[in-house]
Amino acid sequence: MPSSTICKTVRQYNREPIPETDMRKLQEIAKDYRAVKNYVYQRYGGMKSLPKIYPGYTVQNEMTASGLRASLGLPSVYFYLAVFDALGDIKNQWTQTKSRIEKCIRENENLSPEDRHYLRFVMKQSDCFEAILLEKELQLSEAWEKTFQEVRAGVEEKRLNQYLRRQVRRHLRKMHTDAVDGFSISKKAYRYDDHGIYLAIKEKRKRVFIPLTDNNRYAKQLYVRIFPGEGNVVIHAPVEMRVRQHEDYRREIGLAVGIRTMFVTDSGSIYGDKYSDYQYALSEYVREGNIRYRKNKEKNPGRKKYTAGRERLEEALHTYINAEINRMLRTEKPAVIYLPKLPQSSKAGVNKRINSSVNMWQRGYVRNRLNQKCKEQSIHLIEVFGKDISRECSQCGAIGEKGNAVFSCKACGAKLSERENAAKNALKRGQARS
Repeated sequence: MPSSTICKTVRQYNREPIPETDMRKLQEIAKDYRAVKNYVYQRYGGMKSLPKIYPGYTVQNEMTASGLRASLGLPSVYFYLAVFDALGDIKNQWTQTKSRIEKCIRENENLSPEDRHYLRFVMKQSDCFEAILLEKELQLSEAWEKTFQEVRAGVEEKRLNQYLRRQVRRHLRKMHTDAVDGFSISKKAYRYDDHGIYLAIKEKRKRVFIPLTDNNRYAKQLYVRIFPGEGNVVIHAPVEMRVRQHEDYRREIGLAVGIRTMFVTDSGSIYGDKYSDYQYALSEYVREGNIRYRKNKEKNPGRKKYTAGRERLEEALHTYINAEINRMLRTEKPAVIYLPKLPQSSKAGVNKRINSSVNMWQRGYVRNRLNQKCKEQSIHLIEVFGKDISRECSQCGAIGEKGNAVFSCKACGAKLSERENAAKNALKRGQARS
């Protein structure tokens, strides 16, 4: 069953422009916050620091002893949040690195099944993984030691360990950020009062007051995003909200996601038929803007106008995506949605405009918003196996042909929309596994 509550980010806005002197104080915090994060990235983002980042208290103690907080004059309520924010980014980077290595292992034709089994085993066992990367003696519990001896039997352990270290060096990227647009703040560093919020600054016993457009009060860790050019701030607050229950949402539907039409259901209903127009407008704007920038790079053209235009187009696209998802849920009234696992991004072809549009396909945003809205409405969103889902006939199961967005099956004579066929197969596969 879906959870009875979900975490949702709500935003608070300033009622009037922030004075320039107060904005500079917030910018100082953002710059120091960035400095702390970059320090952590540099010091703990490599292989040798892997044992320190889980759970992270070693890093916290070393950062306390480093003297960086005192040299910056940054209050602890910001300093340690920056440390753990950076640690979270590093952990995420390790997760992505392992994912890239697993893909290399899967695609490497020179590895035997036994080699792949060994590499996958040591990557899942953190003690094994750390010992191999740091070239230290491996110490495992008695139960795992017996399993490890079975896995390592018959493989060239030294060669595979060298391969693993080489892949980590290849794929692990040292992180760095230039962003000074915001910072996290703990509940000890702010106070709601006088129809606004008081934020702690670097000066002792001093706070910046920001009048807000609402009177909501939160007692959680917040994120403050600053916009110095406009004199504005946006405060992000995580809030637990109860999900909605709909007695009339009873259907099971299959859904196909596309780059031209956003959604097609198993009954042939179309949602987001203008998605490609919004997507094409954004990708063309970005492509042409990059061309102009490269041609005039020596004259150092400004990017402020370009960035503002891109943000407007992205906002219009996101508004359209959310509206169409809402319309689809209201119309279809599903209790369960079966969605094919989205494929990897298509490789570049010969048409630069098409390549640009495909590369900017915001399928991750579509998937995340659909997932969030299903949680809010207590709808099951189930991902099904996607291989050949658009090539398999939804009526007889034979492999058919696709052309001009139409699927045709020679075996049974079926002929229908390619996306509708994929959605029907998603429904079939989802119901078969339940």
